[in-house]
Amino acid sequence: MQPDAMRHEHGAWMRLAIEEAELARGSTGDNPWVGCVIVNDRGELLGRGHTLGPGEDHAEVGAARDAQVRGHSIVGATLYSTLEPCSFHGRTPACSKSIAERGIARAVIGMRDPNPRVNGAGMLILRNAGVEVIEGVCEAEVRQQLGLWELEQHPGEPLRRAQALPEQQRVARLAEVYGVDRGHMEMFLAKHLISDEGSRSHTQRMLPNNRLPSAAEAILSPRS
Repeated sequence: MQPDAMRHEHGAWMRLAIEEAELARGSTGDNPWVGCVIVNDRGELLGRGHTLGPGEDHAEVGAARDAQVRGHSIVGATLYSTLEPCSFHGRTPACSKSIAERGIARAVIGMRDPNPRVNGAGMLILRNAGVEVIEGVCEAEVRQQLGLWELEQHPGEPLRRAQALPEQQRVARLAEVYGVDRGHMEMFLAKHLISDEGSRSHTQRMLPNNRLPSAAEAILSPRS
């Protein structure tokens, strides 16, 4: 398959995952509303799923279970997830490890998880297990879909973006990026005290060395 055709195919399946994610909006607690679909090498849909309530299946596991119910094997299949699969055992086991153990051959990801505990670590787990990983498919659409969650749960990245923008452009540009109205963005910036006078010192306090800590780096570094 030619690269352009493959990109189109990835985009089409990711948009189906985005549609699936909308079914979870408002019911996931402090978790993001994520959608996932699993497809075989013939372009046939094997399973689909979305994040359930706190402590229940995440989207990737839900899609795998759906495929099993339908009588499909997902060994060698391609998984499309709107957000990077989680890398740690919290209320549920790490989805990245579950995906690898189930024999998925390729994971196509919309957006890297801004949670500092993940932030690339899920993809690293997949790659280390031999899973091909493609990221950034429909990323702008996914970020808009998850904008409210990111602003509320992981404001570090939005604040870094705000710091990099001229003050007069912040509200409009960030509202577009995160899929919220200007009023919501104005309240977000006011809450976090973003202004020309205070933005640099405030954001640097939240973001040491002016960047988010990388969970992937933590995996590669020995624990003390």
